[in-house]
Amino acid sequence: MLPPENKFATRNSVKPSTRQGSGAVRVAKVPRPRRPARLPEDDGPLPKRRAATTYIPALTLLDKSERSPSDELSAVLRNIELANLGTNRATVATETDWILGTDTLRTEAHSTWLAVLTLLYTGDLASARAQCERLAGDPLWARSDRHRDLLTLLLARTRLLSGDAFRASNMLGALLARRVTRSLTCLAVAWLVEALVQIGELENAHGVLLENGLADRLDVDQPDRMHILAARGALHTGMGQFQRAIDDYMDCGRVLRALNVSNPAVIPWRSKATLAALPARRYDLALALSEDELIAARRWGSPRSIGTALHAVAVSRGDETSVPLLDEAVRLLDVAGARAELTHALYDLGMLLLRRKDVPGGRVRLEAADAVARNCRNAFWSERARSALALQSSCDEACLLTRQQDRIAQLARAGYSNRQIAETLFLTVRTVEFHLSSVYRKLGISGRRQLVTAMNTSVS
Repeated sequence: MLPPENKFATRNSVKPSTRQGSGAVRVAKVPRPRRPARLPEDDGPLPKRRAATTYIPALTLLDKSERSPSDELSAVLRNIELANLGTNRATVATETDWILGTDTLRTEAHSTWLAVLTLLYTGDLASARAQCERLAGDPLWARSDRHRDLLTLLLARTRLLSGDAFRASNMLGALLARRVTRSLTCLAVAWLVEALVQIGELENAHGVLLENGLADRLDVDQPDRMHILAARGALHTGMGQFQRAIDDYMDCGRVLRALNVSNPAVIPWRSKATLAALPARRYDLALALSEDELIAARRWGSPRSIGTALHAVAVSRGDETSVPLLDEAVRLLDVAGARAELTHALYDLGMLLLRRKDVPGGRVRLEAADAVARNCRNAFWSERARSALALQSSCDEACLLTRQQDRIAQLARAGYSNRQIAETLFLTVRTVEFHLSSVYRKLGISGRRQLVTAMNTSVS
């Protein structure tokens, strides 16, 4: 449970869209499909990209000008096209609920996969979880390997978006161990890497990419290339390789734009790139990306997307609006049930309040971050929050970094060598070494590698 301070609305308040809005339209009932749609073979070539191409995760690309999908699949495709564009969320949610209630949909694995995925885009984690539980008890889905693999991906993604990265990583690891088809492997790898990064298992995440040949340059026709790029960006950020993270996130954005995917609910690449751009001292880029994502998130209207974007905008601005924006981000992420993003936002808000000498407010937010992380069984973020609390408790004013120490620490965190820091700040190498020793002592760490987790972008 979050503290009462996180529940009030600020002047930047964004009211979440409701599921049943005035724009919701119930479509006419579609007739029973004559036969299941034929989609691209698992390991076949990608169809030629055209204007009519729709991006479909884990199912390569479906070009409607070259295929004749069933009536139900056509309805699902119309919905996912709207979701990709990030428009008409209320209509998309209402129609998806209706589509999932039809008797014939359960026989079409691809249509069901897309419909539940669309539910996740709308932010309705509870309905997506309920659909997965219903499918898990369906004999048809229990008998077919293809159905079971898609259901495992959906369950893992639902848990990951709910903040349970630990269980999601176990499910995805087991799925990959079964040697699934190529079209499912890439998405499973991307989501597994994302889950491992969330729980701080960076070396394991890098090993997964290496094992699947996805750590270096990707082929243009790589299935779900944008998800791989986003996962690699998260890993690079966690490892302190901020420019590499920015490069991967920007490539991810270019791939999505080429497929007319602008909805941050699909991949919030701009806000994630923001958190890499700040420690790389690319402040203009961070602010531009975060504010662009906030516009797209408000157009879509899901609390999760808006809260994630508000978090990025708040740490990018670093001014008097940052605290109220982070407060609002916390409120929306709590409403959305996005516990991983909620933990991060609470941590950043707590650290920012400590920086601004609001010790009681900072401690309350850090304690809340610890509570949410423990509830998710995320030992990495729980330890991070507790370490910040312990440091604050044992620290008097002299323990705070001086302005010079802060600048040097931020450059070291961004990967600068001692000589490069000295040249940038017009200091001697010996002076840089002296200040870094003081930083390590004050932060209770032993070296540069730990600066990545000991310091936070919102404190800089």
